[in-house]
Amino acid sequence: MSSWLPGAVIYQINLRSLAARDPRNAVEAATEKPLVESPLAYLTKHLSKLRRLGFNTVYLLPPYPIGIFARKGIGSPYASRDFTAVEPEYGSKTELKELIRRCHALRLRILFDITPNHTARDHVWVKEHPDYYVHAPDGSPAFDADWSDTAKLDYTHPGLRNAMIEVYDHWLSILREDDQGEGDGIDGFRLDMAHFINDRSFWDEALPILRARHPSRELLFMAECYGLSNNLDLFGRGMDAAYDDDFYKLCQYAYAVDEAGHTHLRLADEARHNHGFHAILNAWQEGGMAAAAGRVLMQYEEAAAHFSSPRYTARYTDNHDEGRGLYRFGSGGFQAMNTLAFLSPKTFPFLLTGEEFGALDRPSIHARCQPCDKGCRILSADGREHYREGVELEGNLFDRGLEARQQWYQFFRELIHLRRKHRVLTEGACSLLDVGEEAPPREQAVVAFDRTLGRQLIRCAVNLGDQPRRLSRAPHLFPGRPLYGELEEGDVLPPFSAVVVQIS
Repeated sequence: MSSWLPGAVIYQINLRSLAARDPRNAVEAATEKPLVESPLAYLTKHLSKLRRLGFNTVYLLPPYPIGIFARKGIGSPYASRDFTAVEPEYGSKTELKELIRRCHALRLRILFDITPNHTARDHVWVKEHPDYYVHAPDGSPAFDADWSDTAKLDYTHPGLRNAMIEVYDHWLSILREDDQGEGDGIDGFRLDMAHFINDRSFWDEALPILRARHPSRELLFMAECYGLSNNLDLFGRGMDAAYDDDFYKLCQYAYAVDEAGHTHLRLADEARHNHGFHAILNAWQEGGMAAAAGRVLMQYEEAAAHFSSPRYTARYTDNHDEGRGLYRFGSGGFQAMNTLAFLSPKTFPFLLTGEEFGALDRPSIHARCQPCDKGCRILSADGREHYREGVELEGNLFDRGLEARQQWYQFFRELIHLRRKHRVLTEGACSLLDVGEEAPPREQAVVAFDRTLGRQLIRCAVNLGDQPRRLSRAPHLFPGRPLYGELEEGDVLPPFSAVVVQIS
């Protein structure tokens, strides 16, 4: 059985925003008719249209009933009150099964999001199994951080461990109930804050059990996890993939925008105060953005030898927590970092629905419309910075104008096609390359690398900066068949652009 994991391109869906169909103006409101389709049915009906982008894996935000007690705003999907039921706002369990079948019919894999660390404060277990929870000094269920709408689970309790294994298997086996569909159920999980559970040995126990119950299928367990050491720990416990937070932090710390919305490469002071980012920061101080990006890529490439099977990182500029890369980093940073993600080794390129049309708002989590802290650094004409908040909206604000939206769509289609066409980009090794960038070390912005698989060699260079860069070694290093982008004058790489050449 060939593995589907190396070539996975993940498309994250927030049902609230995808299926938001409120009138856009008074004319539409005047002729509005009752909706006849649930968000789940709407997604199932139109999935083939979305699929034209080229992704092969659908990742659905938690579809379970949202907690009511202590809920924040309209209620977060990450506070679930029953892990084996479906949120009525989204539709029915029958409709969710139809979505799974439709995904498989279109040769798509489907993942569900779930919160192993916590439940809603009115989850069915709070009354039925209060011993499944960590408790505060007053006896109430405890919660982490400011997540006051949640209750933290206690993985030192054997009953809770067994119950959670059964939850996962419920969805991995959900189609068996009807003896229909291709496969037994969903194809895996995105595991929210997987490193936060209070006994990580649960993963050592649970993952082998679940794989043994589905021996003919390749499942994906992808951790939302922060920090290289945490990721490596979960990889050692059998997790297939984890978030590459350093990749995202590099976007966040590297890019600001001017008042006109143009991207500028400018290191944020905040980077110096993030202890976990210091290895990347040190690389930047020695070799600029190019060295920082190289360190981000190679720290996982170097760790790969420690594991018996491949481990992957999800790399992204957009996700439901962080908001929108186009808004936060400007079009140049957004373009360059997405290009790098699709060319990177051991990577699941990761898109949030609407990103392919230049979405600017964070899809709704707690509110229908409110400012959010996922904003951008604005550079004034005098060189000073100020911060502009982001927008959380139950709807979609796309890039302005049909032409702009279509350009972003073609940009992502081309990258997806490039990655899926060349196996060396999904399974090949990676080694950094000196292309002779003509800039002082701390100002260098071109990260270049070879991707190799057997005798195949594809050579890549991405200019992550806002200035054109002359590459003195380019005429000798890029003689092969062009696959993507081009050099100007034979040795100049324009700002935020890339060149990819097949050497052999």
